Amino acid sequence: MVNSYKGVGRNDPCPCGSGKKFKRCCLNSQGLNEASSRLHPDDPQARELARSALEQAKGAIRGYDPFTEPDPEQWLALDEQERIDLVMEYHRRARIRFPREKLHAVIHAIVENQIADRELPVRGTAQRLMSEGLDRHEAVHAIGSVLAGYINDLVRGIRSGGGDLDTPCDQNPHEAYFAELEALAAEGWLRSA
Repeated sequence: MVNSYKGVGRNDPCPCGSGKKFKRCCLNSQGLNEASSRLHPDDPQARELARSALEQAKGAIRGYDPFTEPDPEQWLALDEQERIDLVMEYHRRARIRFPREKLHAVIHAIVENQIADRELPVRGTAQRLMSEGLDRHEAVHAIGSVLAGYINDLVRGIRSGGGDLDTPCDQNPHEAYFAELEALAAEGWLRSA
């Protein structure tokens, strides 16, 4: 028996041939029990098992607390808007107000998405910042400040015509962002905040 899902990335086309990204098709069914993993995603039983697993994952995250890491699989199983809503609800409950509440929540959710993706260096940055004395919420904000600056630089570069749209395909377009994260230090961020 060959596992056709081995080595498939979340954003790769799904091996089942549906034309969807793997994360939007068969990824959720891969965490099911051994018997269900042999079922083809077009099989009604497989779809029902996948739907049940997704509902169970969504139900497991009832609230968001930036001081505690959400389960990565459960977090990524949520719809993007659900993640943003959870972050906004936390800040409302905590009575933390921002001029642009939704933008703040979007950046929070993006950072949490990146921390949940074990292939990205963001998890290591968060752990390092916490070992340097930041609490987890502050670490998310520190990473978010780098992310916001990186996005701003990208937008300004593209709008002014100076953007590097011709980045070679084999080069990671986010290399500069990851380099900034590596240079990010808790002490420096606290001074600038």
